[in-house]
Amino acid sequence: MMRNRSAQGDAGPPARRLVHALLATVVGGTLAVTLAACSGGGAGDSSGSESGADGGAARSEMAAPDAVEGAADAATGAIGVAEAREEAVDRELITTGDATLVVDDPFDSAEQIAGLVEEVGGRVEARDERAETDDELGSASMTLRIPADRVSATLDALDELGEVRDRHIETVDVTGTAQDLDARIEALRTSTDRLRELMADADRTADLIEIEAELATRQAELDSRVSERSRLSDEVAMSTLHVEILAEGTPAAQAKPGGFVGGLTAGWSALVSTFNVVVLVLGAIIPWLALGGLVLLVVVGVRRQVAKARSGSGPTPPAVDPEPAPAE
Repeated sequence: MMRNRSAQGDAGPPARRLVHALLATVVGGTLAVTLAACSGGGAGDSSGSESGADGGAARSEMAAPDAVEGAADAATGAIGVAEAREEAVDRELITTGDATLVVDDPFDSAEQIAGLVEEVGGRVEARDERAETDDELGSASMTLRIPADRVSATLDALDELGEVRDRHIETVDVTGTAQDLDARIEALRTSTDRLRELMADADRTADLIEIEAELATRQAELDSRVSERSRLSDEVAMSTLHVEILAEGTPAAQAKPGGFVGGLTAGWSALVSTFNVVVLVLGAIIPWLALGGLVLLVVVGVRRQVAKARSGSGPTPPAVDPEPAPAE
């Protein structure tokens, strides 16, 4: 039995193994001292027999394992109580999520989601609906505040309205922050109560003014902490869920293939988009290029006319007399 318990203790947490080792050391030392005292007493007693001394030693050796086992069980129980108390602390969690819902009619689905949220005790914090145009179909987006214990049920209900895609849920533990705020609020309340007592007992005007200034500062900090704690409690109690509602057939609602086909499709889409951009830029530049070419032709023609006019109206060079022919 002792070997089995020792093996279980070695497999347990480090803190439990340390407690078991300390208890075993203390109990072993105590038993050693007790056995030594019993042996000394048996040697000094002239009326004690050898068989009696052997029987006492045997009983002491039999009692030692039971004592160690009982001490180990007590330590294990104490550790279990500490762990149970730690687990008994209410954890405060903030849950947020995002989901994309593909339906036939986004507006009708938005109405159904609003009714569903009100049924579970939540509320619609924001709602945006975009009407259908020539270029794209209608869509809607909603920000929902739902009780923390109803998030999973709400997501399951969305599956009945359409196809849920891109679901993401995140949970953040803010228990430490909440406990810190509670401690600060309690300390500030105690401080403000004490300042009010001092203000009531103040005799001098200077002391009264100083206490009032300090009380105003502490009261403002207390109000800020209380407001922050209330906001944190609301985020813990009511989870936030953002839902994007798309109509079936829109590019965003279409599933994107993966692998080589998905890469080929993405590359072709990028090429087409680039070609469309180039065509758009050329369409915007060509009229300006035509206008610039026309202006350039006019300028060149004008310069040529000016050059010809200048060359036709220039001064006539003087006539040169022919040299006389030499006499023969």
